[in-house]
Amino acid sequence: MPKRGPWYSTRPVATKHHDNSLCIEGNNIEDRNLARGTGKLPLCRRCAELNAAGK
Repeated sequence: MPKRGPWYSTRPVATKHHDNSLCIEGNNIEDRNLARGTGKLPLCRRCAELNAAGK
């Protein structure tokens, strides 16, 4: 399962964090807006689906 440490967007509209390297939304976060950790945000639905599918 392609996982890495959690990350999230620092933009004010951010509502979730990511932890699966196959998540397109998570990978689209620009470097200048990228922060490590969860930001106390819930896990992205797509990341959760990928994780559950073992991807």
